[in-house]
Amino acid sequence: MKQIFTTTLLTATIVATTVIAQPAGMGGKPPKRDKDKVVAEVGEPAPAFELEDQWGNTHTLKEYEGKIVVLEWFSDNCPYCKRTWQSGLIPKMIDQLGKMDIDVIYLTVNSTGNRPKDEIITTSTKFFEDLKVGTPMLIDSDGKVGHAYGAKTTPHVFVIDAEGVLAYHGALSGDPRGKEGADAKTHVVRAVAQLQAEEKVKPHYIKPWGCAVKYAKNGGKTKENGPKKPRRGPGAMGMP
Repeated sequence: MKQIFTTTLLTATIVATTVIAQPAGMGGKPPKRDKDKVVAEVGEPAPAFELEDQWGNTHTLKEYEGKIVVLEWFSDNCPYCKRTWQSGLIPKMIDQLGKMDIDVIYLTVNSTGNRPKDEIITTSTKFFEDLKVGTPMLIDSDGKVGHAYGAKTTPHVFVIDAEGVLAYHGALSGDPRGKEGADAKTHVVRAVAQLQAEEKVKPHYIKPWGCAVKYAKNGGKTKENGPKKPRRGPGAMGMP
């Protein structure tokens, strides 16, 4: 059985350096993409996915057909993610989405590949349990889903409409430094409200801020199962 979202508001102060996000058309142009790399584009069908959450439940985009889906790229090691959750901003936002007269599914996605998968599940699960929230975290250790969506930062949010089309992606809010705490206005609620009103989502992209997603290297192999590098220095290869 999939867990029900509940929220508890906590406070935390974290100082971090960031770049203020700007709407598309105002200096916040989407990042340049490799012409040979297929990634999610606003106005096109969102990439399908099938991932397990921290409890072993499988989630697919198809199963949420007819509902709005919000994906938040997340890492419990990222101070931006910690602040937005611990300040109460995201729990409050999830509560707001739940009160809107429209079906909205909120999922976090963890594409961290520079730490062992079991460690990520353990520490992230504890993070959410300490906040008393039951938000599913989808495990994308090889980064395939993250790369398909073009997720750059934690947090980097994506709003998919009821038809499965990507309607918005980018910054969570216009408050990267967390000065407004839980009172910050989020682009997620704004985008969902526009979809609810059957309006075009504007702006549909705002440059995301946060920590860079720590994707796995070595061809997508995670740290726990990646090939070991040869030793160098004294003692290597029989050297004294």
